[in-house]
Parts: sequence; structure tokens; C-alpha cells
Amino acid sequence: MIFLLPNAPKLPEGASSYGECSYDEIVNLNGNHWRKILTIIAKLCSQEDEDWRIVRDQSIWQRATLIFTVEELTLEDEWVFIVGKSFSKDLPIPTRAVLVEDGKHQAFIEHRRIWTPYLDYRQFPNALIDALKNEIRK
Repeated sequence: MIFLLPNAPKLPEGASSYGECSYDEIVNLNGNHWRKILTIIAKLCSQEDEDWRIVRDQSIWQRATLIFTVEELTLEDEWVFIVGKSFSKDLPIPTRAVLVEDGKHQAFIEHRRIWTPYLDYRQFPNALIDALKNEIRK
């Protein structure tokens, strides 16, 4: 899964990419905000019978790729999460996109692209995570 995010995390000295860093290193350097982001990503990337905490702590970079500009998007056949409103001008939600909602919060899916709220629990609660996972598994 690819996550197009508006802001990159700070990296530890000597690291050239987040993939060289552990979950703990990213959170320790960037704070609770990135703990929430990586937790939501792990929940989205985990399989039905997996503990998302183990995915987050041990294999998140094998499951998720983070990108921070539209130019980094490729035409690969992977799920792409377009996170937040920052990319709405360059990647608007298509009119034929399918609405996925939990009653209060919503996301949109068109082919293998998903437009989501920012990765924060207030905007992206577990109910929306579960609804999206159900759509992805179809």
C-alpha cells in the first residue's frame, strides 16, 4: 500500500529514508502525531487474522510505502491512499468514486485509489478503518 501524505517525518541523523528507521525511532523523533499516523497505517495494512501492533512494530515498511509528492506516484497496481485535502487540486476525487463511510466520516474509492481524511483518530476512527478494509478485501 502506498500512502501519499502531506508531510514527511523528521529522520534520525544518518538516515536517508524512513525505511531505514524503526517505528520507535520515527515516533521518538516526531512525537505522538506520527504514532497515530503509523498506527492507522498499520491497521489498514494488517490482515484479518493479524495483530496490527506487530505489523506496526515489526513489518510496517514491508507493507507500506510513504510518499510526499504527487510526482512520486507511479502507475503500479497497488492501493494508493491519498491522505487529507492537500492533494485535492492535483488529484481530485472522481465523480464516479464509491463513497465509504462509517456514518460520520467518509472516504472515496475509485479503482485502487482511496481518498481519505487525514490520519488522525478524530477524522479517521476505527469504524472507517474497518469499512475501508472491508472494501479493499472485496
